[in-house]
Amino acid sequence: MSIQVVKHINKEQNNRTEYLFVNFDYFDGNDLVAKLFGQEYQMLSDEKIDGMYYSIIKLHKDSTEYDLIWHEDVGNYIFSLQQDETSINELEQRLEVIVSKLNEMIKA
Repeated sequence: MSIQVVKHINKEQNNRTEYLFVNFDYFDGNDLVAKLFGQEYQMLSDEKIDGMYYSIIKLHKDSTEYDLIWHEDVGNYIFSLQQDETSINELEQRLEVIVSKLNEMIKA
């Protein structure tokens, strides 16, 4: 079963564009995703915030900022804090590379 991302418009969060990871519902999975963003795009990650039912890793480089979240109700997802078209398209392109790498890892 391969990992995919699905674009989702979160109407409860001002129509925020989010990308949900499918077949990748791991509590610590976002640690690996953050590491891959660091290797591929030199993004820095802040210390993970662990809550009772969620965890958040903030990724950033220059003016680009992403929130990478695991929540027990929905699993792993990511979104750009900048919700302009350019930022959303850039995140989508980056996710293609990240998901490809994750799928390579699970095949090995």
